[in-house]
Amino acid sequence: MKKKICIIVTDAVSFNYLMKGQLEYLSNSGKYEITLISGGDEKQIAILEHRNVGRYVYLPFSREIDIKKDIFCVIRLFAFFIFNRFDVVVYSTPKALLLGSISSALTLQKKRIAIVRGRVYENYLGKKRKFFEFLDRLSLSISSKCIFISKSLMQNFIAERIVDSRKSAVLLNGSSNGLDFDWVNSPSVKDELLKLKKEIGYNESDFIAVCVGRICIDKGVVELEAIFNNLKHYSEFKLVLVGRIENELAKDIIARLSGFDNFFHFDQVSDVRCFFKLANLHLFLSHREGFGNVALEAAGFCVPTFGYDVVGVRDSVCNGVSGKLFPFQEVELIVKEIEGYIHSKEKLKDEYSESAIWAKRNFKSATVWEAYEKEFYK
Repeated sequence: MKKKICIIVTDAVSFNYLMKGQLEYLSNSGKYEITLISGGDEKQIAILEHRNVGRYVYLPFSREIDIKKDIFCVIRLFAFFIFNRFDVVVYSTPKALLLGSISSALTLQKKRIAIVRGRVYENYLGKKRKFFEFLDRLSLSISSKCIFISKSLMQNFIAERIVDSRKSAVLLNGSSNGLDFDWVNSPSVKDELLKLKKEIGYNESDFIAVCVGRICIDKGVVELEAIFNNLKHYSEFKLVLVGRIENELAKDIIARLSGFDNFFHFDQVSDVRCFFKLANLHLFLSHREGFGNVALEAAGFCVPTFGYDVVGVRDSVCNGVSGKLFPFQEVELIVKEIEGYIHSKEKLKDEYSESAIWAKRNFKSATVWEAYEKEFYK
């Protein structure tokens, strides 16, 4: 008999990115009747429904605090769970974790799993931080099990007494979806790669540093500007940013950098393979992560990652193997390290040549999917 599983995330984009391939794995196992609940825009919802991996239910979750909308969503979830019983309810991403944990606990769903992907308040202070800590403490206390996507993230939650260590776990080496090497090795991006080379005026002597992800203060855009300003005089150095601009400060920084011939910005894309195929270095200057999926993707392409030694990043970068970790915001050290490789790209490639092997050994997607499936089925 199939088990009924309900998975809740705040935005459908999380299903399409953070559970890419995994939902198909669960569906194809034949063990589950799957219900998916999220908010999101029409484009992401259409992509999700086209995947045909289960029943979809829309709820207008907002990432930011919106009292009226949040109360509406928790009431809708409560009513939904009254009339729909599941063997396991899984919730992740901040708003879905909060509202999903409350509504599934109040309706006595028998198994409730929180997947903790990080915390937006990592760099908050004072009463604001205490408030968000309280919300996490509440959500995790009423969950049956709490799965963290990295060891350093779980250790922080336990040390700060936000979660009970007895019901906390990290599956395998962390990550929530692993890395799909069929995706990495696909030859289907040749045309996109040629187009990208043309757009940035690529020369074989160029040293390409890429940064993939949301563009904002917490993702290190201020430090990226400082690094670029220190290296822009090298004619071979090019910095390529790929991602959505999140605020006015980031917008101003991108506007300033766009005045230089060796800086390029591309909006958020669904497939980043052509960027990693061209890159010599991946800059990942996030101030906080649950787990750095993009660093894992870079490793799959044998592109080393330079990042900070902070929660979540240190779990996704093997120091000296898939990249190098630096003290938080030590821009001068990063600049000096990059300068040593601009005219010796092969040296950089050779020093981190084992990165793809490390990623495959520790984070192969099918192995990660299997571990999560077993946890859901228990």
